[in-house]
Amino acid sequence: MSTADRDRWNARYAEGAYESRRHPSQFLEQIAHRLPETGRALDLACGAGRNAIYLAHRGLAVDAVDISTLALERGRVDAARLPIRWIECDLDDGFETGVDYDLIVNIRYVNPPLVSRLLESLRPGGVLVVEQHLATTADVIGPKNPAYRVEPGELARVASGMVVERIDEGLFDDPDGRRAALARLVARKPSRAS
Repeated sequence: MSTADRDRWNARYAEGAYESRRHPSQFLEQIAHRLPETGRALDLACGAGRNAIYLAHRGLAVDAVDISTLALERGRVDAARLPIRWIECDLDDGFETGVDYDLIVNIRYVNPPLVSRLLESLRPGGVLVVEQHLATTADVIGPKNPAYRVEPGELARVASGMVVERIDEGLFDDPDGRRAALARLVARKPSRAS
């Protein structure tokens, strides 16, 4: 695990970053009707667990993975007794699941090769939900380093071989009213019968 990355994220959470973000991703709420209501979910780079908590309230058992010890601790407190397993892991080093998932959620953590590999852990009929900052020249919120943004069409390549139910790329307003360039994907793994 990268000590520098863990320390950087722990420092952000210690300083109160994302304290007001207790609500789930707006995109996740918008596509909730496409999500399984039971089974097991994986929330990659979960931070303090806002999306994991939302999914657990909807009936899923969730594996919530993040590098920040402090974020995961805050999530544990907020989740109380919800069925969430909190896993500290530097996803840049990869992640071995050991289980199959009905849902994989990847909100604003850019690592398309990891997501592509994790699709092997998605059950037939399982759903992949991804929202990433999109490369742009527009004046938008989010990372300035292009390594933390996906290129146009990149999510479609990640979902190759899946049934794409929704894909959007463009400018969107975040819940706080700020403009963001985002790529969004909802895709379903074909069932064995297909």
